[in-house]
Amino acid sequence: MDDIHPQSKTLTVRLGFYKVGDMQFISHLDLQRFMKRAFVRSGLPIWFSEGFNPHPKMVFSTPLSIGIQSECEFADTKMTAPVTPAQVVDALNPCMPDTLQLFYAAPPVHKMTDIGYASYDIRITHPQSSPEMASAMDALFSSPLILTKKSKAGDRDTDITPLIRSASTVYDPADNTMTLHCVLCADNANFLNPEYLMRGAARDLGLTFDDPASAWYECIRRDLFLCDGTTPFL
Repeated sequence: MDDIHPQSKTLTVRLGFYKVGDMQFISHLDLQRFMKRAFVRSGLPIWFSEGFNPHPKMVFSTPLSIGIQSECEFADTKMTAPVTPAQVVDALNPCMPDTLQLFYAAPPVHKMTDIGYASYDIRITHPQSSPEMASAMDALFSSPLILTKKSKAGDRDTDITPLIRSASTVYDPADNTMTLHCVLCADNANFLNPEYLMRGAARDLGLTFDDPASAWYECIRRDLFLCDGTTPFL
């Protein structure tokens, strides 16, 4: 952060953190509250809003749905005094659980609105796992797939395949599992939740998960990219 001068009133810091394990089950709103409390405990010179109820102001990247883990979450906040990336990480991480830790702190390179895509791995354990099912999933996601998609304007039937940049399913005979590697739209106007891919597989391929003792899947977000789909977001 050598480009930040002491006389600056506030300086913006971008935090990169992972959210895994039990933390996948907290909501985005709870995450915001948790991070703000961690900042207060850390003693870092975080900027507080003015008014009757002052609070640390933070802006988060694309929200995660409950039940999805992530290795690449980001949040912006402001400091009232110069701090180094190491100071931010060393002060915040002891205030948070092992399942939510910073791996990055630096001035922002891109705007949050520059996020265009996100990559996910969905690991599927199911009695129907097979090379043939993996191929069927790839075919499903490369042809028109009409699903009812929720949006701010209401529910509407949408072909989600234009929102899928890539999708490839790999079968592992060692443990009879499949892993779906996909890159999906993640901008504000065209965000695609990876859960929609699993809904399509359940409806059209019979890949249901009614019995959690024998069939389940785990989803983790691996990376965020700019609108070209290849440049990492920082």
